[in-house]
Amino acid sequence: MTAPEPSPDPFGLSRAEWQSLARDWQLPAYRGRQIFDAIHLRGARSVSEIHEVPRSLREKLGSEMPIGLPAVVRREPSRDGSVKYGLRFSDGALIEAVYMPGDGGGARVNEFEDARAASGAVLSAAPGPKPGAAPGRFTVCLSSQTGCAVDCAFCVTGRLGGGRNLTAGEIVGQLYAVLDDVNASAQEMRVVFMGMGEPFLNPDGVSGALDVLFEVVSPRRVTVSTSGITPVFARFASLKKRPNLAVSLNAADDETRASLMPIDRTYPLDGLLRAMREWPLEPRRRLTVEYVLIAGRNDSSADATRLAKLLSGIDAKVNVIPLNEDPLYLPGWKRPAESVIDGFAAALAGARIPVTVRRSRGPDASAACGQLKGRTEDSRKGGSARNR
Repeated sequence: MTAPEPSPDPFGLSRAEWQSLARDWQLPAYRGRQIFDAIHLRGARSVSEIHEVPRSLREKLGSEMPIGLPAVVRREPSRDGSVKYGLRFSDGALIEAVYMPGDGGGARVNEFEDARAASGAVLSAAPGPKPGAAPGRFTVCLSSQTGCAVDCAFCVTGRLGGGRNLTAGEIVGQLYAVLDDVNASAQEMRVVFMGMGEPFLNPDGVSGALDVLFEVVSPRRVTVSTSGITPVFARFASLKKRPNLAVSLNAADDETRASLMPIDRTYPLDGLLRAMREWPLEPRRRLTVEYVLIAGRNDSSADATRLAKLLSGIDAKVNVIPLNEDPLYLPGWKRPAESVIDGFAAALAGARIPVTVRRSRGPDASAACGQLKGRTEDSRKGGSARNR
């Protein structure tokens, strides 16, 4: 006997899908729209809170499609106000998301200033204190998988392995778990897919989550980062509403890039650059190239010159990310000296390549770029959770 299809996750259905589901239930389409708006615009977090619809429909929802957020099992606050969240889904899967506030005046947060952040949590540990209400603009960094199979050499998260894909509902659910915890409004939010996992290896889950998110926030305030899974570019490029795209490049030649990112052996630079050039850009938007700067590996002036030449003709800005050191998992890997970082950025700027240097947020909470390693995985194995 074939197992029944699992019920759809209420958080993962777009407004159009809710309307279609209502028609399948022999109800007017507007009932589906009411449910979507109650969940995503008004913030209903239980069926009983969806008072726009009749009780009979609430009872049907409660029995067939119960609403539930992932549990917050750990909060790790950083001195800069960032908070790394350990979240657990109903099947026990653990991921992390990161909340990054603006300054006290609500200044805009650089959406890349954190990110690739997140991993599990120590289940025996207390969740930690809840942060206060979130003023002004902020960014939430989301995970798309429970691990990462790309296994970049400089990224601690890759030590987890591939894990599983998150559903669209789980991706949206982790966002709402964070928003509810910090008492924040989605109106001031930016979203970056730079947490655990490779978003382009989970195209169904990520594109489904985008369908929902774009009903709540402008596509201009959502960024998806990829290590360069070239065949998937066309799928995301064909979306009617597209997010900002960030590409993790990290080297200007295949030999160096493959030593840092094994995925380059499957999807080398020629094809990746072609996909970047073909990415459709709306006015006043450009690609972001992420470049993790590692002492002695990809930080020379010659590397900067090659990178500038490589990006010629591509409407992109470079985000230089000095390595976040991890003595436990990345022994011998060093952050370049500040003079080297500044010189690398200056060389790109001199070649008329727009460039910024990311000052990672939340490193003391292991919430900065490349530090998303599951503490829970280590605790299960009896290992130390230090320096993540």
